[in-house]
This record gives sequence, C-alpha cells and structure tokens, in this order.
Amino acid sequence: GGSRYENATTPYNPKNSFIPLCFFFCSRSLALTVVPGGSRYENIARNVYHTHRTIRQQNGDLRSDPRFNRLLQIQYAKEIVMMSPAYITDVFRYYNMVAGIFLTMEKDQLKTMPEHIVDDLCSVLVYASSFCAKLLSGADFGNLFRLTVKLLSKDYAQLVRNYNLRAKLGDVLHDIFLPGNSESHSEVPDSVTCDPLAGGQPYLTSDKLSKETLAPSLLLLYGEVENTGFYEKNDHRTKIAALLKFLWDSPEHKPAFKRITENKKSFATFANGIVNEMNDKFASVMETLPAIRTVQLQMANPQEWRALSEEERETITSRHENNEREVQRALPLCNSVMKMLGFLNTDKDIRDMFLLPDMCPRLANMLLHVLTKLVGSRGLGLKVENPESYNFRPKEMLQDLCVVFSSFAAADEFQIECARSGYYTPDLMNKSVKTCRKLALLKGESMELFALLATKVEDASKIMIGDEDLYRDAPEEFLDPLMQEFMTDPVELPTSGNIVDRKTITQHLLNDETDPFNRKKLSIDDVVPAKELKEKMKLWLDDAKAKRAAGDQS
Repeated sequence: GGSRYENATTPYNPKNSFIPLCFFFCSRSLALTVVPGGSRYENIARNVYHTHRTIRQQNGDLRSDPRFNRLLQIQYAKEIVMMSPAYITDVFRYYNMVAGIFLTMEKDQLKTMPEHIVDDLCSVLVYASSFCAKLLSGADFGNLFRLTVKLLSKDYAQLVRNYNLRAKLGDVLHDIFLPGNSESHSEVPDSVTCDPLAGGQPYLTSDKLSKETLAPSLLLLYGEVENTGFYEKNDHRTKIAALLKFLWDSPEHKPAFKRITENKKSFATFANGIVNEMNDKFASVMETLPAIRTVQLQMANPQEWRALSEEERETITSRHENNEREVQRALPLCNSVMKMLGFLNTDKDIRDMFLLPDMCPRLANMLLHVLTKLVGSRGLGLKVENPESYNFRPKEMLQDLCVVFSSFAAADEFQIECARSGYYTPDLMNKSVKTCRKLALLKGESMELFALLATKVEDASKIMIGDEDLYRDAPEEFLDPLMQEFMTDPVELPTSGNIVDRKTITQHLLNDETDPFNRKKLSIDDVVPAKELKEKMKLWLDDAKAKRAAGDQS
C-alpha cells in the first residue's frame, strides 16, 4: 500500500527484484551516457559553427586550419553513437516505456521516483528534435506526451518543483509535439506529433487531459520560468507563447481558456511576466539595433575596416556578435508576447483581468513604452542588414501593438491609466494614429477605436492634471506610505496594521510574499479593505472638487 512509499525504513521486498534492478540500472546508465552525450554534441556543434564563422571572417583556409579539423573529427566521432538509428531509437522506446510505467503510478508512489529520469527523458527528446529529428519517425511517444501534460497539470505540479525541469517539460511539448504546420517551423515528422489512436489528430488537440488542463498549465508555467536562467527564460517563454497560440486557435481548448481567469494568482503571475519581459527586453533591443547597424556599415566599408588594427577589429567583432545574440534571443519573445496579448484579449473575461486595478497601470505603461520606442524614437525607420535574421519586423509589431490598444480602447480605466503614464504625450498618440492610418495597419472598427482612444486619453489627461493639484493638499493618511501617491483602494495589512493601496501591495507580493513593513508572511487574500478610510477619502475628494468648481465659476 501507500505506507510502503511513505516510510523509508520499511523493507523493500518486491516479488521480482531482477526487473526493478534492470529498470534503475538502465535509467542510470543512460543518465551517464546518452544524456551528457547530447549536451557534449551540442557544445561541439556550436564550437564548429563559431570556429567556421571566425575563420571565414578572417579570410582563413578551413581545410588547413588544425583546430577546425580537430573539432570536425570530434563531431564526426560523436555522431557514430549520438546519431546511430538503432541506438537512439531504442533509447526513445525505453523512455516511452518509462513514461508508461509512471502513468500507472499513484501520486504518492510517483513522487518516490528519481526526478533525474524525467529530466533525462526531456533532455534526450530536446536533443533529438534539434540534431536528429528524422530518427524520431515511426517511434511512439504517446506515453511521453501524456506524462508531460500530467506533470504540468495543477494536480501534479507539486511533484516537479524544479523550475528548470518544469521549463524543460514545456520545451518538450513545443519541440516534439507542436505540429510543423503551425507558425513554429519544425522538422519533427507528423507521425510523432499526431496520435494514431485518435485518427491521426495532434496529441495537443485530441488528448483528454490536454484539453482540460494544458492551457492553464502553460499560463502558470510562463510565469514560473522567471526563476530559470536570464537567457534561458527567453527561449522557454517564446516556446510557451507558440504553444498557447496553437491551443488558442484550436476549438478543443476554448473551454479551458474560459477557466483560466478562475485562478487569479496564477493569472497575475502570468500577466506580470508578460509586462516585465516587454519592459526589460524591448528597450534593450531598440538600443542595441543601432549599434549593430553602425558595425554593419563599418564592416561594409573595406577601406575603413582595414584601417583598424587587428586588435580593434577583434574587439568590435566580439561586441557585435554579442549584440546580435542578445537581439536574436530577445526579439522573438517580444514579437510573440505582443501577438499573445492580441489574441488573448479578444476574450472579455481575460481582458477584464488585465483591467484590474493592480494590473491595468502596468499594462498601460508597458504598451506606451513600446509605442514610444516604435513611433516616438523613429523605430519604424531603423534599418539593419538582413532584419529577418533578427526577427526585426517593426511594422508588424506596431500593428500587433495597435490591435492591443484598440481592444482596450473602450475601457474607462485603461484610458485613465494611459493618461497617468509617464510615457504618455498627446503628440505620441496622435502621431501613432496617423502612422497607423498611413500604413493601413488597422481597418474598420479597430481603427476607429484606436483613434477614439487618443481623444479619450487626452480628455482624461486634462482631468488628471486638475486632480493632481487637489492631491497635493491631501492629508498624509490618504497617501500610500510606500509610493507616496493618493490611494484609490486602501487596504489594511493585518500583519503590521499599516494601510497601503491595493495595487501597491499586490505588485509587491508577486515578488515577495511578506509584509514590507515587518517581513511577516502575507498573501493578498489576507489584506482587509479599509472601508472607513476609503469613505473618508471620498468625502474629502468630493468636497475639494466642489470647492474647485465654485472657484472656477467665480
């Protein structure tokens, strides 16, 4: 029974010890051979590529370069094992069998299994999708798909607490099971992504558990990968966004998307992940692209380039390659995030979540920030050679951005938060509307809504300027002690007795689940509305506005 797995001191006496021994010995041997072998092969392939590129840039001879030829020898030697059809196919069959065994286990039993086995099967599949996708053809991965979806689901998420491993599970869904005819190009055969027992339909749209749980699981995962590496999280989130787009376009997943707003905490983590990513990445990209363009022009001028010393050329080239890698990592994510905001917010319930007091200000700030970089800083006119290699499509991004603006245009709270934003200026919005019309980025009702938004925000801005004059004379108790701003929804923190604005404490708790005044454990569910203070603030504000109106009339 279950007690066997709960009590580590209970003797383990299986009916047949030989089979379990074979299982664990085999799993361990693969962990020491094929799994690190995949990582080593990837490193060698990367070194071959960069060495090849460097020699070409220096006008060297590839055939006579000893280091390059030595790297090729190592690569070819490793391919004998790591691309052996018989060996790799047997590895696939073994891990699919392992997944089948894990699927039969109860939760208490499953949590006793070594976590590295799940990590290993993910590593092998991700390696195969990148370097030997053809060997996947004909293999059965049904159990691996179902185990991946199960471990990501809400009921089983606690079994895999390692954020890097959870991110790997998402990578497997993208690299192996996302159909190749989706926006994400894939060389994985259709026979792998589709379930033969479901009439050849993709696992993603035919599996019962996937249809029930995968959409909310991926939204949660999008927020969780914030805890992985600085560069790795970009790749993870780009893949998750591609999966979400595929699921969104699949009618089978519509009911699950309807339910994602039920878990407000998970949705807030996801939504804030989107905002943080765009704020961090897009500004960096738009600052780095001009530097890339400068070096491209410099290299294109042979006389100017040869006039530099070899050391100077190497320094400039190294910095240039780093800039290229940074942009190539960040821009696919920025593009996918903007598209994701567009399609998600066609759903009213999801749009309402983004309009909540703790989320709407951050969303408006982020959107206007991006708009400033694209329109206000002449981002549309920025030129680089081979822009597709960087995924740099400024007009397409502006179109996606304007679609998002138009979806929120009718919401009063969004208009007000745009007016409050430090990025807002009437010129920015009016110029954006003119640009949108000139390039025909929006049509019909969407264009009308975007133009209306510019007018509404300008009106709201004029009102806001007047209100800010009133707030300057507000009593100290009406101001948020952390932000020193007039509160809109004051709440009391029961752990310290302090009163702060709800949006301030909500944002704080996303990163640190403690009371900011005494570091005691705190969740957003614990805070108590400060009703008396809110009523007192309303009376004061109404009186101040009445006095201002009387003064204007006199």
